[in-house]
Order: sequence, then structure tokens, then C-alpha cells
Amino acid sequence: MAGNPNAGERSATVQQALSVVDLGRQAAKAYARPDLDERLALTRKRLSDPAFHVFVIGEFKQGKSSLVNALLNAPVCPVDDDIATSVPTAIRFGDPPTAAVLFDPGGDELDPTRTPIREPIAVDQVAGYVTEATDLDDDRTVSSVEVSIPRKLLSDGLVIVDTPGVGGLGSAHSAATIGALPMADAVVFVSDASQEFTGPELEFLQTARRMCPNVVCVLTKIDFYPSWRKIRDLNVEHLARQGVQADILCVSSSLRVHALRNNDRDLNRESGFPQLASYLQNDIAANAEKLSVRTAANDLVAVTSMLESQFRSERQALDDPDKAQQVVDNLTEAKAKAERLKSGVSKWQQTLSDGVIDLQADVDHDLRSRLRMVTRHADEAIEASDPAETWDEFQAWLYRRVAEDVVHNYTFLHTRAQELTARVAEHFDEAGDDIVVELDVANPTEVLSGVDANTDVEMRKMGVGSQGMSALRGSYGGLLMFGMLGRMAGLAMANPATIIIGLFMGRSALRGEKERQLAMRRNQARQAHRKYTDEVGFVVGKDSRDTLRRTQRQMRDFFAARAEELHRSTTDALAAAQQAVKSDANTRQKRLRDVDAELKRIGVLRNKAYALAPDLEPTDGTGATS
Repeated sequence: MAGNPNAGERSATVQQALSVVDLGRQAAKAYARPDLDERLALTRKRLSDPAFHVFVIGEFKQGKSSLVNALLNAPVCPVDDDIATSVPTAIRFGDPPTAAVLFDPGGDELDPTRTPIREPIAVDQVAGYVTEATDLDDDRTVSSVEVSIPRKLLSDGLVIVDTPGVGGLGSAHSAATIGALPMADAVVFVSDASQEFTGPELEFLQTARRMCPNVVCVLTKIDFYPSWRKIRDLNVEHLARQGVQADILCVSSSLRVHALRNNDRDLNRESGFPQLASYLQNDIAANAEKLSVRTAANDLVAVTSMLESQFRSERQALDDPDKAQQVVDNLTEAKAKAERLKSGVSKWQQTLSDGVIDLQADVDHDLRSRLRMVTRHADEAIEASDPAETWDEFQAWLYRRVAEDVVHNYTFLHTRAQELTARVAEHFDEAGDDIVVELDVANPTEVLSGVDANTDVEMRKMGVGSQGMSALRGSYGGLLMFGMLGRMAGLAMANPATIIIGLFMGRSALRGEKERQLAMRRNQARQAHRKYTDEVGFVVGKDSRDTLRRTQRQMRDFFAARAEELHRSTTDALAAAQQAVKSDANTRQKRLRDVDAELKRIGVLRNKAYALAPDLEPTDGTGATS
């Protein structure tokens, strides 16, 4: 939601970090550094309203919505035996409760400026927009629903996303879910206790574990199935065999609701939900919060370094007049370097430009290689089977494999872009050592959903009637041909020899017809999957190029801002040092006391930043930082 509805509920650590950032902004304003104030304003915005997304995923009718409602003790998600969730529902902190529906804006799905149309709704209207039974009066398409409610579990920025049942975890629907996995801080995989994990579920879990750092399995409806412990143990064995590292928590939504209604703590523990809430709070939100605070502390340290540089140089000039000119000369050289960094023909810009060109070629090659491998494996699978018997399973594999490869391609892009950022930062010398650029690489989910191709083809084997007609035609031809030869030899038209030959000819004709139709089905299958992968390559290739261009602009703007900051700092430091050279002894002593006081104030701010993230503090004890 817009703004920061939960600022008053944030943890003590975040509150402390926010207060230190505010002190940093005050210092930037006091020292007339609007550029540094703007930088810390963005830092505060990121810190004050983080979103730690937890995706609740699973097949239809596994109890996902009931689990979310029981976890939050609020009837947020509709639960009914006759309906199912059809669009994602994101639940976050907000007081008073509010809700909004996001509609697809239409137009070009690859347009980077394309944003969903947001429309506020009453909280009690949520069910009308998120279920399969939704019937809008217009042609608008609901893309998602957002709900804000006052719950302590959500107060630290946790966002729980109730996803639609994927209707077969290898289906086309699951491709979009796979595409969203890198955006999740955690995945809660839901399966009820009626049976052990299925093959598609285990495959999906393997994919989820590769793409998301935190995955936990939740076994639901344990109050309804007495043998849930046996199912849990079997699932543990399945995960171990598949090499999937994920805990299994067992819960009962019914027991949870009853326990909360009657304030029964023992029953609540029995429901299993306290363990799930603890996992979300301690393993997910706390770690994500720690990372956010560390990033804010790093920005604060960089800002204090900028502020200190002016006063440190001035102090050197004031403290030792004999070396003042050397300080001025050093600062003049530093200013010249800063001006080169700021210029339009700087080396860092050339490194960025060349790096992006190389990266585009590598990303395109990576995507093509992955899709070629998919095509090769698909051809091998089709050649080794009859598509009429395996097509549904093949489609599931194809959608899942392509989605996974596309996500890996975007991950490759992001990783290489970060490496490029590090190379560009090297041009900033010491100032670039701790430069952190948060690259915003788009979620490929919408790209996958925008692929205008599918693999729906009719795959029918010959029916009994068709087989009989083929055999009859072959038998009749054989009977006629060899019967005529028999008559020429003075034998009857239908003698035992011609009948036997006719039967063999019929069998041969039937086998030939089956082979011909099998070859035709395989050819159809190859054309269908090649059409799909070609379309994926075309659409994803265009989007990855657009994504890389946006990333290039983001890096360019970021480093241009850092170059401007360095130039401003060196210019101010040089001016202060030059003024110190011209000052008399009394003026220098008075100014020296003022400079020491300013350095002490900035040092207090820097130490507060180090207190937020002690690992950032230099080990030499100098307090210096880049």
C-alpha cells in the first residue's frame, strides 16, 4: 500500500535505524548538501516500508486460503467447497482495514510504463474479485487484490500472498508462479494430509528451492486425517530422496480458529500455527529486516564520509600551515579526478557501455542455449513415446521447464549486471569500495503470461473402427490380388492360401497405418513445442533487451549521482583548504576549534551508523570508511 501504514509498529531496530537516518538528513541539510539529503531520503523510504513477501502456494483445494485466514485470525480469503481463488491476494499491515483491486491496464504487455489500474473496494467485497465465480459487469481483467489489516504478524513489513491453485503444478498456470518465485522472500508450500506428495508436487518443490532461499512445507487438515503422522514421515523421506531441504510443519486451521475463539492456548499449540508464525517472524522477517538495516547503515557511513572529507582536509591545512599547500595540491588533483568522473566521456561510462553490450550478447546466447536444449530434450522425448499417450504430461514438463529456464536467464542477467556494477565502481577508487546498487530487474512472470502461443493440439489414436477399416482395406487388397493370381493358376478365388495371405496383408496395412499416424502425431508435437519455444524466445528476448536498457539507465543515473557527490565534496574541501592557507594564526586557531567540533558531531553520527551494522566498521579502529 502507499505510504507507511505500519511505521508506529516497526521493531525497535528499525525505529532506531530510522532515527539515525533522520539525523543524517538533518546533518546533510545543515551542511548545505541537498544531494546527500536526497540520497538519505530514498534510504528512509526503503527502510520505513519494506515488503517481505511470503507466497502461499499449492494445488487446488489444499487449504491455502483457510491457512491464511487462520494464521491472521481474519476472514480475508474466501473459503468455499464450490469456488477457488483465481487471482493473487496480497495481505499486509494497515489500520484501519482497507482493500483495493488491481485491474489489467491492457495495451502492450511489454510496455515498461504499463501499470495496473488501482480501484479501492470494501474489505467485504474481496471475495467477489478473487474467486473463479467473479463476473464483472465490464471487460476488465482482475490481476490481483491487496488487503491491509491490523495484525502484529504483519507489522514488521511481512506481506502474505495467497496464490491461486495452480491446477496441476506442471500446468501453464504454474509457469507464472515459477516466474514469481525469485521475487518471494519465502514460499509456504501447502499440501493436505490426505496423501503423500505427488510427483508434480516434488518437482515443483525442487524448482522452488532452487529459486527461493526459504521454503517450508505445511501439511494441512491434520484434524481430518488420523494418519497424518504417517503421511508426514513419508513426505520427509520423499524430500530427502529428492535432495530438497525444507521443513514440514503440520497444522489444523479448524483447531486454530476454535482455539482463538475460546482463547485456548493448549489447543492453539496443538493446531501447529505458533510454529508457523515463529518461522515467518524469526526466520523470514527478522533476516530481511537485518539486511534492510545494514543497507541503510552503509548509506549513512558513505554520507558521513562525504561530510567528513571537507573538514578533514581543512583541519590538515589549519593544523600545519607548512603543509597547507600540499593539502591544497592534493585536493586540486582529487577535484580534477572528480571532474573526470562527472564528465560525459569518463572511463566508468565507457566501462558501463562496453559491459552492457557484452552482457546483452551473453544474455541472448544464454537464452538461446537454454531453449535449444529444451527443444533437443523435447524432440528426444517425443521420439521415444506416443504423444497421444503422453501429451498432457509433456505439456506440463514443457511449460515448467521453459518457465524455469526463463527465470534462470533473468537471474543470470541480474548476477552479471551486479558484476558489471562492481567493475564500474572500481573507477571511483576508494570511494567505490562499498558502493551498493540495488538493481531492479523485472519479474518475468508477466513476460511468460504474455507469450501468445500454446501447445494445445489434438492427439488421437486410431479407434477400433478405424483399425478395422485399415485392416479390411489391406486384407481386401491382398485377397483380390492373390485371388486373381490363383484363378490364373486354376484355383478358386477364395482359397485358404489367399485368405491367409489377405490376413497377413491386412495386419501389415494396419501396422503401416499406425506407424504413419504415429509419425504424424510426433510431427504435430514437434511443430507445437517448437512454435511455443520460438515465441518464448522472441518475446523474452525482446523483454530482456528492454530490461537491460532500463538497468543500464539505472546504473548510469546511480553512478552519475555518486560522481556529483564526490565532485561537490572535493570542491567544498578544496575551497575550505584554500581559505585556511590565507588565514592568520588567530583565525586558524578559532576555525580549528570549530572544525574539530564539526568532526566530532559527524563522528557521533558515523558511530551510530556502525552501531546499526557493526560488521561495516573498519577493523583498524580508525573509523575511516569509503
